[in-house]
Amino acid sequence: MQPTLEIKNLTKRFGSLTAVDHLDMQIFPGDSVAFIGQNGAGKSTTMRTIAGMSSPDEGTIRIHDIDIQANPLQARKHLGYVPQDLALFRYMTGLEYLTLIAKIREIEPGKISDAVNELLELCDLRQAQNRLIREYSGGMARKIAMAGALLGKPGLIVLDEAFVGLDPESTFKLGEYLKSYTNNGGSLLISSHVLDMLQHLCSRFFILHHGKCVSDIDKPTLVSQFESPDTPNITAYYLKMTDQSSLIGQFAATQHAGSQKSAE
Repeated sequence: MQPTLEIKNLTKRFGSLTAVDHLDMQIFPGDSVAFIGQNGAGKSTTMRTIAGMSSPDEGTIRIHDIDIQANPLQARKHLGYVPQDLALFRYMTGLEYLTLIAKIREIEPGKISDAVNELLELCDLRQAQNRLIREYSGGMARKIAMAGALLGKPGLIVLDEAFVGLDPESTFKLGEYLKSYTNNGGSLLISSHVLDMLQHLCSRFFILHHGKCVSDIDKPTLVSQFESPDTPNITAYYLKMTDQSSLIGQFAATQHAGSQKSAE
């Protein structure tokens, strides 16, 4: 099976700092991949490079076998991307913004209206579709960005902390939509610090630490790790793989000391 996304030897430096260090990754149709790591691990840099917003110092990225550097416009037709720091056309209405994206994605003219309305309904933005995006709240702006990424069901969706600031209802609805999307052959790469949400949503877990992959594990194998006393959940597994297991003991000791003080 041809991968939807193939990254080979990706390296990105900022001066003396190597943000992404010879990274390899493949994501296949139907994969929903959690991209996990602390701030500065290289997740956003990798995602920006996948989207063609940053050039690698070494390595290649291919989306649907199209090199993102050699043919960026063609590659991006298969990509829906929500960056951590939103970049929207603030003087367009929500409807105008989604209609523009639909045309860029080359959705058939007769199907644009239905496709746009489906996403406006999903994101609870129908009543705000004729308002300028600059008037949207932070949560509404993030939802219109999500709608744009999902529009036309591109082969690869990349979400960088895209659920930040969303209400519980929208988080649930969009999560269910993404599960349906991958169940039907779409590919998802999503970063978040809410590990429980990623465990519910994703089928693979890719942990990045100081720009390097330290774990690429599927969900059944991950869950089997929870039978070990020292790895009872996904947070403990992440800390173990990034050599930070001592934090669990420190937290437990702090909690115990706090309990004793309260008892006194």
